[in-house]
Amino acid sequence: MPIPSASRRYGAVLHLPSSGKLLISTDLHGNLGDLKKLQRRYEEMVEQNDGDVYMLLCGDLIHGPIYTRKNWPRRLGTYYPDQSVELIEAFIAMRAKYPGRIFALLGNHEHSHLGGPQTRKFHQIPSETEFFEQTAGKERMEVFRALFASLPILCIAGRGLAFTHGAPRVLSASIDDIARVDYFDVNVKKINEMFNVPILGELLWCRQAGPLVIRRFLKKIEVDGQRNGVVLYGHDPISSGYVVRSAEQICFSTSFGLKNKNKIFVEVDLAREFRTAYDLRPGIEIHHLYPEEADEESPLLQAAKAL
Repeated sequence: MPIPSASRRYGAVLHLPSSGKLLISTDLHGNLGDLKKLQRRYEEMVEQNDGDVYMLLCGDLIHGPIYTRKNWPRRLGTYYPDQSVELIEAFIAMRAKYPGRIFALLGNHEHSHLGGPQTRKFHQIPSETEFFEQTAGKERMEVFRALFASLPILCIAGRGLAFTHGAPRVLSASIDDIARVDYFDVNVKKINEMFNVPILGELLWCRQAGPLVIRRFLKKIEVDGQRNGVVLYGHDPISSGYVVRSAEQICFSTSFGLKNKNKIFVEVDLAREFRTAYDLRPGIEIHHLYPEEADEESPLLQAAKAL
């Protein structure tokens, strides 16, 4: 019998318990193959831990490149076809199979379907937003839009971990403000104007945040007196897979813009306390998505061999 989920929702904030395991990834951008790879790992973890496992995708599940293999830019890493619609359907199926266990955060690309700025990284006319909606069709978009509107914007997990889509350059909002954020209340349409929009701009679009800002943010979002030590986020592609930007923050990349050999996911024991970013260890919490393609001198592989 499946173990009941101990997750909680407080408006736009998701809270995961201090027990069980958690698998985390970010920025799939329509790469269905990478999602399937993560799903296989998740199902292995379920078997190993009697079902007490959660999965969190940290936003931007959709809107991938549309280049052919022949015209694929090297800067985008390993080639893949954009299967954004199929990926969302697979995500919905996973949630149905593992109720209360599979989660995703809202990313700026999902938010574009709720009134946020439309992205034009690979599509100009139509935009990525319009292209996705045309591909999905009216009926599926009703389901998808309702899904996007239901996604949390912040996850607090275990003993010291927080997860956002972008760097949390939150200047004044409290956890109550974040919980009550209105995804549809967007008065700007230009991307460069979003960076100064409280909460939505701060959590969905920012790529950098200073240590002092991060420390204040982590303090503001404490739940049940549990100290938060580190926040993990994506949004900004990291070609090497991840970077520790300060003792309070890690930016990592699971899929978009990377070669397979550098793609990273994170796997944590929710009962373990994480005081700083350095408590997340290569080869133990931080893993290659495609270890078979990683360079032999990879510090993650070297750490795993030393275990």
